[in-house]
Parts: sequence; structure tokens; C-alpha cells
Amino acid sequence: MDAEQESRWAAAQAIGVGEDLVPAALRHLEFLAAVDRRRWLYEGPLLHRAIRRYKACWLPLLAKHNEAAVADEPLVVPLDCEWIWHCHRLNPTRYVKDCKRLYGRMLDSKNVRSSIHAKSKDQSEKVWTELYPGEPFELEYTSPSDDSVYVDDGTAGGISYDLISAVKRQSTFVYQVGTPNMHDRRFLEDALARYKGFLYLIKMNQEKGMNLFRVPTYDVDLMWHTHQLNSVAYCNDMLCLLGKVLEHDDTDDDRAEGKKLDTGFSGTTEQFENSFGVRYWKAGAMYRGSLPSPVTSIPQIFSTSEDDSVSGADKAEKHLTILETTVVELHLQIVDIKNLPSSIPEKSVYVWFTKTKPDAFIRDGGRLDIFTKTGKSIGAGFQCEPTGDLILTVMIDQAYFGASSSSKKPEPLGKVSISVEELTQHDSKLSFERWFELKTCGAYAGSPPVSLRVAASCTVARQAPHVLGMVNVKPCSLKACLLPHYIKDQNMSSWTRFVYDCGTELIRLQIREHKAKSGMDHIRELVGVTKSSKQPFQLAEFTENKWSFNNSNSSITLDLKPSKDGCINELKYDNKLIKLYRGRRLAYELKCCSQHAEDTAAVTAVKFSAEHPYGKAVALVDTESEFISVDEDWFLLPWIAISFLFLNSIGKDGAKLIEGAMVQKAETVETDTTVVSQTVKGGAAGATAGSAQCGACGTAGGGDMVMASDKAGHASSVIASAKVADSKCGGCGSGCGGGCGVSVVTMSYKNGHASCGIVAGGENGHIESTGCGSGCGSSCGGNMVIESSKEGKTKSGGCGSGCGGGGCGSMAIEGSKAGIAKSSGCGSGCGGGCSGMVVEGSKNGHAKSGGCGSGCGGGCGGMLIEHSKTSCTKSSGCGSGCGGGCGSMVMEGSKTGFAKSGGCGSGCGGGCGSGCGGGCGAMVIEGSKIGFAKSGGCGAGCGGGCGAMVMEGSKTIHAKSGGCGSGCGAGCDSGCGGMV
Repeated sequence: MDAEQESRWAAAQAIGVGEDLVPAALRHLEFLAAVDRRRWLYEGPLLHRAIRRYKACWLPLLAKHNEAAVADEPLVVPLDCEWIWHCHRLNPTRYVKDCKRLYGRMLDSKNVRSSIHAKSKDQSEKVWTELYPGEPFELEYTSPSDDSVYVDDGTAGGISYDLISAVKRQSTFVYQVGTPNMHDRRFLEDALARYKGFLYLIKMNQEKGMNLFRVPTYDVDLMWHTHQLNSVAYCNDMLCLLGKVLEHDDTDDDRAEGKKLDTGFSGTTEQFENSFGVRYWKAGAMYRGSLPSPVTSIPQIFSTSEDDSVSGADKAEKHLTILETTVVELHLQIVDIKNLPSSIPEKSVYVWFTKTKPDAFIRDGGRLDIFTKTGKSIGAGFQCEPTGDLILTVMIDQAYFGASSSSKKPEPLGKVSISVEELTQHDSKLSFERWFELKTCGAYAGSPPVSLRVAASCTVARQAPHVLGMVNVKPCSLKACLLPHYIKDQNMSSWTRFVYDCGTELIRLQIREHKAKSGMDHIRELVGVTKSSKQPFQLAEFTENKWSFNNSNSSITLDLKPSKDGCINELKYDNKLIKLYRGRRLAYELKCCSQHAEDTAAVTAVKFSAEHPYGKAVALVDTESEFISVDEDWFLLPWIAISFLFLNSIGKDGAKLIEGAMVQKAETVETDTTVVSQTVKGGAAGATAGSAQCGACGTAGGGDMVMASDKAGHASSVIASAKVADSKCGGCGSGCGGGCGVSVVTMSYKNGHASCGIVAGGENGHIESTGCGSGCGSSCGGNMVIESSKEGKTKSGGCGSGCGGGGCGSMAIEGSKAGIAKSSGCGSGCGGGCSGMVVEGSKNGHAKSGGCGSGCGGGCGGMLIEHSKTSCTKSSGCGSGCGGGCGSMVMEGSKTGFAKSGGCGSGCGGGCGSGCGGGCGAMVIEGSKIGFAKSGGCGAGCGGGCGAMVMEGSKTIHAKSGGCGSGCGAGCDSGCGGMV
């Protein structure tokens, strides 16, 4: 901020506002939340009745009260009337005209209280009843909508403003501002300062005779709305500042590129930053996207409004050692650089950001261009823990030095460390913009210090959801592995561990069956064990065709049938109700495209309470990726139990949730004392890609905001741009059946379950090519292909022409640091469903090749990984002509179960080995510590069904070879299917 900019900012802050807007904004937010709990005021017959009551009852009463107080205490306005009054006042010019036409003066809100803040309504109710006998003071959801309301035709007809349309526009505002940031006083204080800066721009434009459409961000818009609700103060302030009442135009909602909102926001951003030298984009102040689809339009009515999140911990819950993680959203922008050596071209430098301390949300960081050198106002928005330091390294792109350069590898110029804690701590302002001096390195160590101007903002820290993967654990020994299947099933304990991403186990569960004391009946129960409990404890018991959970009245029954609103089961707790819905709902909803709006592999738990009568998503289970996400601690153990039962149900269609659950019969349960082989299935990702747009009353930033995730649909990185992030081409080729999902980021962390779309990455988030080839049968989307050394650009991907569709979802990645790929997907003629994943690299799962060859019948699901630390493969997958269903897994490595080869050969009918008849499902593992194998699977001619598993190791009983030899017949179950 130079001297002239400082002068403008000081002048803006001197603008007078006739009300303390910070506490008023907090009351405003509380009111909006109260209305949102009564969504019948958004549309329908009760909205029409509320409008009639406002016109015929409230305005005349308010006019009387403005002339002379009708009560000794402040007049209380009924909530339904206040909502219509609220929307009317947000068009101040129309409100002033209507009031003067009807009453000769503007009606003021002075000495009026909202019904949600009033200490007493008695006098107001008495006055109301005297004036409007038979008309209730408060309108409720159960109130009839056709009651005759006393209507003064002259009064009702004098309002020309379309209040129904106004209500519709304002009904979405609460979603945009209903975040923890908006309730933080530090955030609101800065919002007030930014609002005054916004008003200064309008004044400056007016003085220059320029009629420009200026668009607020949502924090500024909240202050603007709050100001207008005090009609007299707002009009007086605007007359003093501008000589007229500033109109609030909220009728534009087209956020498309080049439209009024888009160009208006871009112009506002440029003028704001040039005038004041501070950034206009801000974390927590931008457009959140469209509202999630509701699960119901009928509210759940509760008799109490007690805190619904408080639940007394039972004996089992006290054994859980919960890992608490906090998260913030951070927006980072590199504004300028100075003292750059003259030998370095300005446009050759960029910044690479990483984080020092291990972070649950950031992996490898990302690239940022320097605004003043490129002219691209690009920032990075991402989630991270509010700890550690950000490391900003200025890199020199050697490509700018021409073809004669000896090296094309970017060279570091210097770096600087910025404390994240300083930005996020309680006494911070949640944002800064200042110069940082770099510590130069390498060949530039003796050069004059280079400085970097950095702008950063963050949201208020909040508790991150609990994300747990599921690990199937099967104790193995030579004695147990050689047993026939029916003996193993009765004597081997099989557990499912619920594990945090850091590897910490929270709990493990098992379904078991034992005889009752009478000796006649069998008791089937779900038990859990933790390290602190030492002994297993019961969580649920199966009786009368349902699972009943301990310490609650809730249960899950068999043969679930969806209700009218799609609910498949209800769980009742004190002061709240949990409903289960198939798919990703509410906050977990994927907004990539209509075809993928509902993920059938997921189940969402929605909490209904007095605070959330229309539901709040509190937990998710992805039955394909086998991970769970839980937002509230009290529901963690119940959801772990429910998720386990979901994953042990019969039928991929999920028609029956519980029937057929795997039962392990055992009198006692051993803790983790035996050597185990582990198959980790966890981590999934969702991501959102929406327009980077802002402001309720018209806000839009061109381009896309890309949020990529690596865990459970939680955004871990965002590339946001006001003007860039263009798509060169994308979408489906001719003949695509639809639903592949263009310009959508979906990223999977462990099992490559990309739900929909492609990654737009690279320097500016450009999409070079994406989508499906011609002839795609639809729904294949979910392919993710990335190529680059660091920034993940997309060269190609998707399904080849002729793909049968239906979720082939292959993922191919190649690179050195950040998940990058050259090619993948299914070849032409793939039947769909193969789900292959190929990864090769040095740090985090990268791949050269994989997937199914042309003619694959689908369903092979091969996974091939090679690496030294994180399950990676060189080759695998099914060869040309695979019949599907082989499901082979091959791994090679030193620490966590890796294999050299595996998968099906050419002509495989399903299963391993050329000519295999199908279904063998071999697993081959090799390693030094935890059950690894050199070779395995079935030889050529195997009839299928052998299911062999072979292991080799140095410390824990491993096997060198195993499986069926050439010519093994299908279904051999006399020792062939064993584990050696």
C-alpha cells in the first residue's frame, strides 16, 4: 500500500455509518438462521399468508407505533412479518416509495424488536389481538393457510414491489453467510472496513461520472444488508455520502462468464486492489456454490430445543482415543517480487509453496504465479491444519533461457518461511499482506536479498471431520492356512480395523455368534475392542430380524424399504433423529453433474433436531472405498458400527443392509497378538469444481475454483482464478451417453475411486483434454489422468472409443512428486467396470501403465502398484480379452505389502493366468516385514475359484509360492484354496 493508497483507505474508513454494524450483523445472522428453520416461509401458501399479514397487519401497526408508541416496551414483530419486512427493506428505494405512498413517510425500525430477541411479547400480542381479533400473533407451520386475514385493500394494493420474487432471491443468502467465519468478530470488523472501502469506490466512480456495476463479496454484502435493515440510518448515511439512496440490485443471478455479474466482479476486484493496495479475494468471503439439494421439504418438529450435539458417553465410547484435528481454509496470493537479479527474466520466476510440518490436508503443495509479473491474479485456496510454517520457494523456469540451456529443471532462487499459527491464532486479524525477504540459495546465495510480497487470509479454525479407513485383518499361520474352508470359518477370528490416515487404530469390530446359556439358541452380536479396553465389548445384538444398538433405542432392520423422502432407516436418540439416505447428501453432495449427484456406493447420515429441522449431514460411509467421515464426536462410535454392518451386507445393490453378514464363531476374541496380513481399503475423495464467484447480490469471478481432495471429499487444494483457469477443451466426444462430468475434479487417495470428472491442473488450472471418446456409454467419468513433474497437468484420459460405460474409473498417474500420468483408461471395446489403477513413482503412488486391454469384459478391478513405501506397481491388469472378475492385486515393496506381477494374461476368462477360467482372485505379495510374496496366482489353464494367497518374508511366516498349477480345475476347495 503506497502513500496514495493509504490516503484513500483512510478516507474510506472515515465514512460515517449510523449504526454499529458488527453486533447488528450478528443479530442479522441469528434471524436468518431462525427463518431457515421455517422454510415454509420461502414458498407456498404460508408465504402468501405471511405477505398478506405483513401488508394488512404489520405495516399499519408499525405506522401507528411510529406516530406514538402503542406499548410501554419495544414493539415485537411476528417472525413471518419480519421476514417479509426484511426482504422489502433490502430494496431501499422501493421501500421508501411504498412507505411514502401509503403513510406519507418512511417507516422506521426504531423501538422495534425481533421476536427471536425480545424478552417479552406480552404487550405486543395484546395490541395485535385488539387490532386483529382472530388472527394469531405468530404464524406456525401447522397454521392453516386459507384463513381469512383482515385486509385493508388500500394498504395491500399500495405495495407494488414483487415480494414473492424478493423472498426467493433472499432465501439462498443464509447458505452463503451461514459459516463460522461470519460469526467471528475479527472477521466482521474487517468486513466492515472492506464495506466502507466498497462504498468509497462507488463514491469515487460517481464523482468521475462513471456508472459502474460494483459487486460485493459475501462479507461485504452481509454488512450492506445489515446497514439497509436500519432504513432511516441507511438513507441518511447514503444521502450524506452520495446525495442519493444507493440502490441494492439483487436481481442478477447469472454467473456465466462475460455476463453482468462476472464482468462486474472482475472490475470491482481490479479497482479495489488498485485503489487500496489490498486483496479483494478473501478466504471465507467467496461464493460457496449452489445450495445442496434438500432431503425433505417437511420439517421435523421437536418439543425441546436443548443442545442436540451433547450426548453422555457410554462405557464403550470411553474406551475410544479420538484424534482431534482442526482445519482452516487459507487463501494465498503472491502479489509482487522486487530486487530480482537483472540476469533473471521476470516472467521466468514463480513460487512453489509447501508446508514444513506434516499435514493431514496438504501433501506436495503447489505452484503460484506472481501477479505483477504475469498479470494473472491467481491465488491458491486450500485447507490445512493451523500449525507449522508455509515454505515459499521462488523457482526459476529454465525454459525461458532458450533451447541452449543445459538443464530444463527449475532452479530455486531463495525461500522464506511464514508461520501459519501467526495467521490463525486467536488475536490475529485472519489476514495479512506484506513483504518478506528471501533467503537466497545456490548460485544466488551472495546476491542482494530478494523480497516477496505475499497476501494471505484464512477462515476461523474448526474441528475437522473424523476420516477413517477400514482394514481387514486376518490372523495367519501355517496351521490355520492349511485348514479346510469350513474349519477356518469357524475358528479363525477376522476383524475390521478403523484406522486414521496417520495409521493410528481407533477400534476394531467383528460379528460373532455363540450359544446362549440355555444351549439351544445362538446369540449373534457385534463386538468391538480397543487397546484401552483390552477385552471385547458388545455394541449391538441381532434379534427379531434387526440389529439393536446398546445404550440407545435405535436399530437397523432387514429388508429396508425407502420412505417417500428416500430414507432407508431411522435411528432415534434424545432430542434428535438420524435418518440414513443412499448417496451423498447435503454437505457431502457432489455437484459435478446431475448424473453423479447421487453416489450409490455411499450412505449419508442426516441429523434432524430442533436446530436442524430439515436435516444436517453428520456422517458418510463409502462402501466402495471403505472409508467413513464423521462430523460430530458423539456419533463416531454409532456410525462405525453402522458402517461395519453396511459393509457386511449381501448384494452389491445394497437392497438388504444386514442379511448375510459374515459371522465368525468364537467363544473368546484374541487381541492383536498374531501375525496378520492386511489389505487396506480406504481413503476416497470427492472434489468440487464450481465457478469462482462471489457475492449474493451479484458476485462472480471468472474461471473455475478447483478444489481437489485426497481423503473424504474434503477440499485439500484449490486453484482459484478471477480470469484464468480456462478450459481449452473438455467434455465428451460424439456419442457419449452423458454424465461423464466435465471440468470436475475428483481425486482418490488410496484406492483410486474417482467418482466423476477430471483434474484441471498445471500452472493455471487449464484443462487440455478430458472426457470420454466418441461412443462412450456414459457414466465412465471418474477417470483421472495427470502428467507433469510437479503441477499435475492433464494431457489425456478417459475411455477410448467404444467404452461400454458403467464405471471403468481407471486412474493412471506418472511422475516424481505429485500424482502424474501419461496414459490410462480402458482400451477401445472395454466392457466397463474394470476400475483398474496403475501407479508408479517415488513418493506417492504413480504409474506407467495399467487398466484393461482392448476387449476386456469388465469387472476385473485389477490394481497394480510398485514403490518402496506406498503400495505401488509396475504392471498388472488384464490382458486383451479378459473376461472380467479377476480382481487380482499385485504389489512389490519393502514395508507394506507390494508385488512384482499379477493379474490376468491375454485371454483370461476372469482370474489369474492365461486361460484361467475365472474367479481365482489371487493375491501375490513380496517383502521383508509384513507377509509378502514373490509369485502366486494360477497358472495357465486354471479353472478358476482357487483363491490362493502366497507370501514370503524374513520375519513373519511367509510363503515363496502357492496357488494352483497349470490345469487346476475350477473351485478346488480341498486345500488348494488355502494360504501358504
